[in-house]
Amino acid sequence: MPEQSVDTRTEIIEAARNEFFAHGYEGARLQKIADQIGVTKAMIHYYFHTKKELFEHVYTQSIRDIFGGLGEVLDQSLPLFKKIEDLVEACLNQAKANPEVLTFVITESSRKPSWLKPIFDEQVKLELENFEQELEEAASDYQIASVDAHNLLLNIFSLCYYPVLSDTINQSLFEGSMYSGNGSVNTGRKGIILDTILNWLTA
Repeated sequence: MPEQSVDTRTEIIEAARNEFFAHGYEGARLQKIADQIGVTKAMIHYYFHTKKELFEHVYTQSIRDIFGGLGEVLDQSLPLFKKIEDLVEACLNQAKANPEVLTFVITESSRKPSWLKPIFDEQVKLELENFEQELEEAASDYQIASVDAHNLLLNIFSLCYYPVLSDTINQSLFEGSMYSGNGSVNTGRKGIILDTILNWLTA
């Protein structure tokens, strides 16, 4: 593909990200995307036949930006507590680096589950069999309480992601004392989250 074509396609995708992040699938307009970079709607259709196809490309890449690599963290050959620490750090780093992406993925997934869940399922593979076995072995050795892997991961994801998703509300509730911008809420929270999770596991 000629270099100019690659650049144009990249510009379309970036403009589409801005439009979809701001307005969602329903509110986004291809003409606005075209206007952002000075091309015609026909040029967008040259690369992406429909608005749906362009949205799915942006949505898929956004999933990778937020959730890519989490499966690899769980598959690491590390002590259980170190693995949990690495998972918390990965979640916090991805949420902090891409707060608008996280909000977009969660919001659009909730609005259109029948359409987007299959795409999400295809992109995110969390194989939990080995992790569940590690938890069972740790519980049998009385290192931790018996815990379901799904509940553990839900707690980690909630503690890492919810403060970013609710940033606007938190700024009002806490008068901006620790919320200077979307994503910054998670700065310094790694230790708090780890203490919360590990205290729960070892109670």
